[in-house]
Amino acid sequence: MKRMLLFVLFTIVFFLAGCNYGIKQPPRQVRQAFDSIFPEATHVEWDKEFSTYTADFYYKGHEKEAQFDKEGNWMRTKTELTIIEVPAPVMEAAHGYCDWEIDGVFLYEQANGVAAYYLIEYDQDMSPREKQLHVLPTGAVVTAF
Repeated sequence: MKRMLLFVLFTIVFFLAGCNYGIKQPPRQVRQAFDSIFPEATHVEWDKEFSTYTADFYYKGHEKEAQFDKEGNWMRTKTELTIIEVPAPVMEAAHGYCDWEIDGVFLYEQANGVAAYYLIEYDQDMSPREKQLHVLPTGAVVTAF
């Protein structure tokens, strides 16, 4: 009976050790990089998946998500936007794509010279489906699905 109890206890401990429920603080180099890019960030919550650290936070009135590698190199940032914050060429492309209701707009900024793009999410009443559109700041459609 003791062996069975110990086996169950060790199994639970090893299972929980492998889970990523969120972390209190990332490594120092990640936190320093984050603080230098987003010095006025508030309500910061960290998570780790594999070797990527993700911060969910508020910055200058926007809800954001930023990702860093384990060395503290910034990888990308996702910013939730309101419709009125989206550039006119992007909105023209968004309205020309489909007549569904726009459910959300996000700006993705990425490292390594990758162009920023907008993700527009569409929703339709009574439909479980969702459509998405990726648009460059110029209004050029990158992908639609």
